[in-house]
Amino acid sequence: MTPENRKIDWYETCLSLVILLVLTVIGSAVFQRQYRFNPAVLQTLSDRSDAPGQEQSTPVRSVESLIRLKQDISPLTPPETFTPENLSDKIDGKAELYLSAGFKRLDSQRFADHRTPERWMEIFIYDMGAHENAFAVYSNQQRDDALPAGLGRLSYTTGNALFLVHGPYYIEFIASEAATETIQIMRDLVEVYIGGTPVKSEPLTGRKLFPADGLDADSITLIPADAFGYSGFDRVFVAQYSLGDDALTVFVSRRESPEAAARLANDYHAFLTRFGGNDAVPEGKPVPENTHIVEILGSYEVFFTHGASLAGVHEAADPDQALELIGMLNAHLKDAPRGK
Repeated sequence: MTPENRKIDWYETCLSLVILLVLTVIGSAVFQRQYRFNPAVLQTLSDRSDAPGQEQSTPVRSVESLIRLKQDISPLTPPETFTPENLSDKIDGKAELYLSAGFKRLDSQRFADHRTPERWMEIFIYDMGAHENAFAVYSNQQRDDALPAGLGRLSYTTGNALFLVHGPYYIEFIASEAATETIQIMRDLVEVYIGGTPVKSEPLTGRKLFPADGLDADSITLIPADAFGYSGFDRVFVAQYSLGDDALTVFVSRRESPEAAARLANDYHAFLTRFGGNDAVPEGKPVPENTHIVEILGSYEVFFTHGASLAGVHEAADPDQALELIGMLNAHLKDAPRGK
């Protein structure tokens, strides 16, 4: 190989490296850009279609909206619909909670605010099939920084989002930024949606199951499945109680019949003892009929059946306190055995 040939090879190699570097930079930019939707794109298409006397070589299809919109807000994307078969495509990692609670359908859509082009918001309307199912998702998803939204008892806001239950629907409205103005826009839009979507009036889910004395009403949660780690324990209402300076967790699960409640109590007892639990009887304390007291991992599981209900105290530090609550709960269920 002559020196001249070596020079040409070196030059071509450098040129190839430069071209490869440029292509890499362009490819990276294109890859990142595909995840940044520019709201101006949709607005530009809309402006073109509305221009008087201007013919369109390619018709622009209007985008329908899931909800009625106010001025300056318009659809940013077409509506999307998800079923139990593909829900995980939209909310990967969270779908199991919704499915276990009776999920039927999700409709979602993203909207743009033309006064602030970088601001967008997305609504998620989950049809859960029943008010109780919607409450199950709402109560398990509730954030620590929740503030009342003023759209009914089952509604709250966070810095950039709005959450509520409307009949069988669980609704999330999430914005791209945290701003008071954005929250107000979403509240206004949801208020219009609620007004145009009549649903059956429902009682406050779970409230009537628990005695009021010591109850933290905002803590009531419905666990749809696998409550307390037991796969056979589903549709369990849970609430927090204050007894003196202590907090206790109380639960109630309504079953199909007294026989079903008794079977579940026996199965749950067997589950606890299988994993190291031991039956316990506090000294000098009468134990109500049909009551199990199981000491496991340093705490006590105390539960009983009343009619078609299985109820109890979960992970109590003091069995005497648990029995005190059991007495209150038993008396309350006698007065309102079919309450929600």
